[in-house]
Amino acid sequence: MTADHLYTLNTGHWTFDFSMAVQMTNLGEPYAGTCPVYLVEHPEGTVLFDTGLSYDMKENPTEYGPDGAPHMAEFVDAIEMDESQRVEHLLEDVGYGPGDVDVVVMSHLHTDHAGNLDLFVDAGCEIVVQKEELRYAWAPDGVQRLFYLTGDLLPLRRLDANVTPIEGEYDVFGDGSVVAFPTPGHSPGHQSLQLELPDAGTVILAADAANHRQGYEEELAASFAWSLEASVDSIRDVKHRERIHDADVYVHHDPDDIGSLPEPPEALE
Repeated sequence: MTADHLYTLNTGHWTFDFSMAVQMTNLGEPYAGTCPVYLVEHPEGTVLFDTGLSYDMKENPTEYGPDGAPHMAEFVDAIEMDESQRVEHLLEDVGYGPGDVDVVVMSHLHTDHAGNLDLFVDAGCEIVVQKEELRYAWAPDGVQRLFYLTGDLLPLRRLDANVTPIEGEYDVFGDGSVVAFPTPGHSPGHQSLQLELPDAGTVILAADAANHRQGYEEELAASFAWSLEASVDSIRDVKHRERIHDADVYVHHDPDDIGSLPEPPEALE
């Protein structure tokens, strides 16, 4: 069986130095990275890959979550996002709401991927995340502490949250059409998503295994990666899957990669 459609919904652009995305490359050059989420229609259910940027965090970081995120005030001016890009509005544009999503697969729990989790926990969606990521998110170290926000993560600790911690590869529907697989390095529990579509064939949503096409091709991870060594291993794993499955790989923050996907309300089939 295959999935039916893949929608790409961009929650904003975040501009930062290119050398952050691709280590020690083009220092000082601004890079406006996309921050999409992906909606997958399958005969047995609907899957959302990541939950995107939080508009509330962007608008008022010092009041975001129970402890605020005052350090994000230095970053949010670099985020280009308007209210129409709230994830619930983007879903509405293709005929869905949070309650219509059956499974949310989280690539990892950095704030540009895990904003809006509360909407999907409230709706009772199953949240699938690598156990290693779930554990690390509450006690990150080094520069990684900048990217995990209590305001994003707190819903996952609710007693009524439907969280599925996984270890290793995870076949969402048991038919090989929507498969999460570990690609650690960017963060300890990072994962990517492999899809089978009727016309496009095998598609790999690499998420942040690399932060730009150049980084993917040249095996240069983001400068702030949790582990540069593990990042390179994961890029090579994605490349191996690309070769053996003749897959199309999409790098999450690369605007050219994301711009090559159909623009909603059109979908990749």
